Amino acid sequence: MKHLLINPYSQAQEWCKDYFPDRSLGMMPVAGRCAAEYFIDLALRCDAESLLLLGPTYNEHLAEHLYEYQHGALVLDYRRGGGHDTVRRLLDVYTEKCGNDCLILHGMLMPKVHTLEELLASFVPCTDEGSEDGIYYWKDGVLLKSNIEFYLIDSLASYFEVNFQVLNDDFYNLPGYSSNGNIHTGTNVVIKNNCDLTGPLVLNDNTFIESDTRISTAIIGERSLIDKGCSVEHSIIFDRTYTAGNLEIKDKIVTPGRIIDPYTGGVLERNSFSYAFSPIQNRSSWLLRLWEHFIALILAVTGLIPYLLILPYYLTHKNSHWCWKLSMDRYPGYWSVLLFRKELVKSHPANEHYVFQMGEIYGLQNTPEQRRIYDYYYHYHCSCFLVLQVVLRSLGKRGFATYVERKRS
Repeated sequence: MKHLLINPYSQAQEWCKDYFPDRSLGMMPVAGRCAAEYFIDLALRCDAESLLLLGPTYNEHLAEHLYEYQHGALVLDYRRGGGHDTVRRLLDVYTEKCGNDCLILHGMLMPKVHTLEELLASFVPCTDEGSEDGIYYWKDGVLLKSNIEFYLIDSLASYFEVNFQVLNDDFYNLPGYSSNGNIHTGTNVVIKNNCDLTGPLVLNDNTFIESDTRISTAIIGERSLIDKGCSVEHSIIFDRTYTAGNLEIKDKIVTPGRIIDPYTGGVLERNSFSYAFSPIQNRSSWLLRLWEHFIALILAVTGLIPYLLILPYYLTHKNSHWCWKLSMDRYPGYWSVLLFRKELVKSHPANEHYVFQMGEIYGLQNTPEQRRIYDYYYHYHCSCFLVLQVVLRSLGKRGFATYVERKRS
C-alpha cells in the first residue's frame, strides 16, 4: 500500500465542534495519544509512502503536531477537504495523491488489526460507491472493502467508550515510558504518598498526583494535576487540567474548563461551581492578606536603597540580564501590594494584578496553561508558608538563572 487516505468527517461529527470547539477530530486524545498519531502508526505498519488527512477546516495546532511527529520518509499531508462524499468521489478528487494503490479510512475509525497481511486478507469487492463508514482499498482500478472489525467514533458517547476499548486492547501502542501492572506511566510523573492506582491506567508525561487519591481505569493527560483526596474512576482527564481535591469523578470527561457527562451530554462549567473550598474564601483570608503585606513591606524596605542606586542604570537597560536577575521589575509591585492595588502572589487564574506566580517556582519555561494549573493549586492550598515559599523560590529561581534559561522563558 503506497498511500493512505483518512477522511474522518464522513459524518457531520457535530459533537466535536459543540464540546471541543478548539480541537479537530485528529487532535482529540484517544487513550492518551493524539488520534492522528494512530493514523501515522497505521501508515508505517502498511509501509505507506504518504498519508493524506482531510478535514472540513484547517487546524493549525494539528498541522504543527503532524510536523513534529513526522517519521522517516513518510510524507504527511493535511488539508481542507473530504466530508460526506463517497469513497469513489474522494478517489476522483484526490487521484494524484491516491494513485492506484491506496488504503482509505472512511469515517473516524480505528481498525483492529495487528499485521498488514491480516488487513490485506480481509478485503472483498465493494458493491457500491463506498458510502458507509469503513476501511477501503483502491487497487488497480478496483475498489475493495474490508470486513475486519474497527472502532467507530461518531458521537460523544462512542468517543468516550473507544478510549477505554483501546486502553484495554493490545492492538495499539499506548503512551508511557514504562508499564507495570497495566499502568502506563510517562516521564516526570510525580505520585505522592497513599495513592491507590488501579489499571488499566495511563499517566502521561509531567502529571502530578497528590496524596490520598484513588485512580482506576482512567486516562490522565500530560501536565495535569490531580489534587489531594480526589477519586477518579473510568474517566478521561484532558491535558493541562487541574482537578481539585475531594472530588469524586466517575464516567466523566474533564477538560480545563468543564466536566462533561458523555452519556447525557450534560456540561458543568468551571465558573458555575466551586471545585473546593479555598482558604482565600474562609475566615483565614484576612491573615493571609496581612502576611502578604508584611512580606511586601520587608521586601520594599530592604530593597529601597539598592533599587535607588541601580535605578539610573535600570531606566536605560530595562532588558538587562542582571536587572532581571535582581528582580528590579518587581520592586514597584511591592509598593502596589501595600497600596492594595496588587496581590503579592496570584491567587486565581482570573486575577491579573500580581507580583509573583506559583508556576514560576517550578520552572521559568512553564507555558501559560501550566502556570494556570498551578494558579488553581495555589488557590485551594494557599497558606502563610506557601506564600513565603513562592516568594523566596521565585526570587531564587531568577537569581540563579542563566542567560540561556532567561531567553527560553
